[in-house]
Amino acid sequence: MFIVRYSEIGLKGNKTRREMEKILVNNITSYAQKNNVNLKYSKTDGRIFLYTDNNSFLYDILPRIFGIKSFSYAYEYKFDNINTIAELAKEKFYDVVKNKKFAVIATRKGIHNFNSKDVEIKIGDALYNNSAGVDLENPDIKIYAEIRDNRLYLFTDKIPGPGGLPLKSEGKAISLFSGGIDSPVATYMVMKRGVACDLLFCSLAHPADTVYMLKTAQNLLEKYSIGYNNRIFIIDGSNLVTEIIKNPDQKFSNLIFKELLYEYAQNLCIKYNYNAIVTGESIGQVSSQTPENLESMSRDIFYPIYRPLIGFDKEETISYSKSKNLYFNDSMGEFCSLFSKNPGIKVSYDYLKAEISKFDLDKYFHGIIVLNRESINQYINSIENRNINEIPDNCNIIDLRENNDYNIWHLPDAINLKINDLNKIVKNGDKNKNYLFYCKKGLNSAYAASIMLENGYNAFYSTEKTLKKIKI
Repeated sequence: MFIVRYSEIGLKGNKTRREMEKILVNNITSYAQKNNVNLKYSKTDGRIFLYTDNNSFLYDILPRIFGIKSFSYAYEYKFDNINTIAELAKEKFYDVVKNKKFAVIATRKGIHNFNSKDVEIKIGDALYNNSAGVDLENPDIKIYAEIRDNRLYLFTDKIPGPGGLPLKSEGKAISLFSGGIDSPVATYMVMKRGVACDLLFCSLAHPADTVYMLKTAQNLLEKYSIGYNNRIFIIDGSNLVTEIIKNPDQKFSNLIFKELLYEYAQNLCIKYNYNAIVTGESIGQVSSQTPENLESMSRDIFYPIYRPLIGFDKEETISYSKSKNLYFNDSMGEFCSLFSKNPGIKVSYDYLKAEISKFDLDKYFHGIIVLNRESINQYINSIENRNINEIPDNCNIIDLRENNDYNIWHLPDAINLKINDLNKIVKNGDKNKNYLFYCKKGLNSAYAASIMLENGYNAFYSTEKTLKKIKI
């Protein structure tokens, strides 16, 4: 069995503590159930006891579940008196301490006719003759005895957890996720405080940047978002960037882009009841992150913006990223490299607001798809393995572009549908036929192909540019 400990939860008032304990237990047990692991539990003040026949599963997940301070694999006994405690410890650890220096650490809760020091001495005497002696400062092995009423728990290790608060105990946020180094760390730090995070990614070079982001996101979420099936919003911002950089003298193009991304995230907050927006910004790291620019960009955003890296330098962020196994060496870089080589570092609010008013979010941020964490692999597989440059035989062709684009040019026999119509195709389609989806950049069409594949169809995707080269 395993003992799970928390610290910060125990500082809360009774009602809040009970609610957080319930969330923590649910995060553990729901994940076990999802993985077909039989798990039982019991609770007492400050402790959660887990029972399973799959110890390796708990060794894997417990170090990654927020709210857990530490955990131990332990042996559980009932006892009558202190002599029984010593006998049980001798039976379990007599051979373990052979020729080793050891220390005994006892803790106790309940009413007993002995104290923790008495237990340490009693167990120490029982083990001493087969050891290399007692060393309280630098022992080769530590023997822990935790006593709770008439129960004894013996163990040798306290394995650290990530700490923090249970995921989903402090609301939810939308994280601006680039797939670089900063945004995964920022998202991790907010999740550690109990906030469930969904991700917003703006693709500028689909499919390459989308695949990289998804792999980065999957690495973060599979490791640390246990108990929550995150949403990932993917939008195509390439047309917006093209429009912004038409003016080569515009020194604040990166700020215009970022402010519009803030506004899009704020719309998601309204629609999906997020409590805040998360970014990986830190003061002065790049031109868009000077205090003046951050203030100008943030002034019209009425949702809180969490910036957990605000005081970090890049080396600190990289170090933190590596310590949590979030770091990817082959980063694709940040969007700011697409903009002015000499960006402005101080933009006035009035100027930025005037420039922002020239752009319509609905017009320039389009092609949105929404994945959940569990469908990432399917979508990546679709992008990497279902992209074709020819039309399959026996094929239904679906054009997912805007109606105006369809009227200008489309493949013969192609049907013009919206991505929202995909459920109708899934429900009423013909599994004896192939399906080819195409759109402008492949964002929506790759998603459509992935959903069709998941539902037993043979589906492919392509892009307008690729298909226009085909001689029909």
